Amino acid sequence: MISKCIAEKAIVLDKYPNLKIGFTTANFAKVLAPTGPNVKKIIDFASEQGFAFIEIRDPNAALTLEECKELADWARQKCIEVIYAVNVGGMDPKYFETFARAVANTLVFEGPKMIRTGANGPEMANDEKKQYWTAEDFSKLKKNINKAANMARMFGISLSVENAREGLQGDGIQTFGTGDLFGRNGVNENVGWQLDTANFFSVSRIVSESNTVKAFFEKHIERIDYTHLKSAKGGQSHPILGENELPLDFYLEALSKKNKVYVAIELSPAEELETIYENHNRSIAYLREKY
Repeated sequence: MISKCIAEKAIVLDKYPNLKIGFTTANFAKVLAPTGPNVKKIIDFASEQGFAFIEIRDPNAALTLEECKELADWARQKCIEVIYAVNVGGMDPKYFETFARAVANTLVFEGPKMIRTGANGPEMANDEKKQYWTAEDFSKLKKNINKAANMARMFGISLSVENAREGLQGDGIQTFGTGDLFGRNGVNENVGWQLDTANFFSVSRIVSESNTVKAFFEKHIERIDYTHLKSAKGGQSHPILGENELPLDFYLEALSKKNKVYVAIELSPAEELETIYENHNRSIAYLREKY
């Protein structure tokens, strides 16, 4: 069992020893597509470096159930927990088709039994100028995500969605953002939040002020399932961890106190495998030095 595994070089932060440090396979996207053999190679790297878990980012749930069972066995042998993630957004026409495959795949992995989907999807991707959901969008989005989250709970899984392209806070009448999604008139309590520490300042089409993000984070921290630890400055995400518009230490301290322990490093993908490995190692060195 994973719980009985003790990695020889386990990554433990002195300041926040309860946090489990992992990474997402999306960091390898330009070199290693999420196929069975490639994910095995990534699991090997995670184990060798002392990571606790990985997020398998399988955008359209293309991995078959048999492939996932094989990967689950491999990860178990290597003492690596797994979170399964797809990119499909709540309003995508294939959302539930993809989600059904993702649920089946999630169930075979050892780990926190979390599944991640996007919140925004084609409604944002197909309109580069769109900054918020419309009222019509928001109504449909809530319905779909609530339905998926309720289904996930039936299988003992937690569904979480990520803050991304949408602005943080709309007017609640004609425009809606992440804050509305998790607000009083938003999704139900079965929907968790997959926090991204940098998207507010880089991916979002409305760059937020640090104090605004801080207040939102503090208000909704209990809804966090797990975190993408990422750095952004000047509107750009970085290839390694470092300075962020809202300091990483602020997030890590709060996550540790609330026992929100799954923290996955997300880096801007590099073009060469050796560079990707080096960027992970430099990011871990940064965390160990600072925390």
